[in-house]
Amino acid sequence: MPTETIGTFEIEYKLITRHEHHEGDYQFGMDFKLSNRAGRPMCQLIYPATPVGNNHAGQWNIDNHQQPGDITSLYYHDSEKGTIIDTPRELSHFGQGVKKTKFTVYAIDPGNAELLGNGVTFGYYINTSQHGEVTAFLEMKSHVITNEEIVLIKQACNFIKIIK
Repeated sequence: MPTETIGTFEIEYKLITRHEHHEGDYQFGMDFKLSNRAGRPMCQLIYPATPVGNNHAGQWNIDNHQQPGDITSLYYHDSEKGTIIDTPRELSHFGQGVKKTKFTVYAIDPGNAELLGNGVTFGYYINTSQHGEVTAFLEMKSHVITNEEIVLIKQACNFIKIIK
């Protein structure tokens, strides 16, 4: 599996593409393991190309499916020791153009109720308008938390401090 490292974050990933020949749907996504060397819990935001579960396409979502109000509402499931293992999958009909899903991930210092706003962003995309296309990786790079993301995070956990 390819591996990339940015600062304290490291990702290993495998891209996934399934499609029927000539017509039908594309299933696309990736399997990934993202770790931070500090071993801190992580908040994962997702900007999905298609609606998946409780996540709305075309907007940032906190990717954890927990009720807001507590700091753990920001944690990606089982990331308490500094590792996220995720297997996102999406479906699109053929001929729907480029479908792109992005993630941003931030470490959390639960003892100080702080979200460390210097994280990483990465993702994947596919062009569903061309037969035989495969899912491609969107470069992992450093990312400083945006105002839009701060608003979303504060809605889930209003007492969290954002450290940039």
